[in-house]
Amino acid sequence: MVRKKTLSPSGAKDEDGEYHNVHVNLHEDELAVAGMDIGDEVFVRVRDGKIIIQQADPDDVEHDF
Repeated sequence: MVRKKTLSPSGAKDEDGEYHNVHVNLHEDELAVAGMDIGDEVFVRVRDGKIIIQQADPDDVEHDF
């Protein structure tokens, strides 16, 4: 499944009026495809040109993306 998403500004603005955080909304059907539920803990991995979200199971962490 692929859907285009927007990185939406989130949180307070700094003294210059700039945001420093974003969020992405995922629908429950997208979570279901990934085998996840609302409220699950996840690992967020940031790589060159990629943001990877994976279930927070320390015994099953994929390192090769």
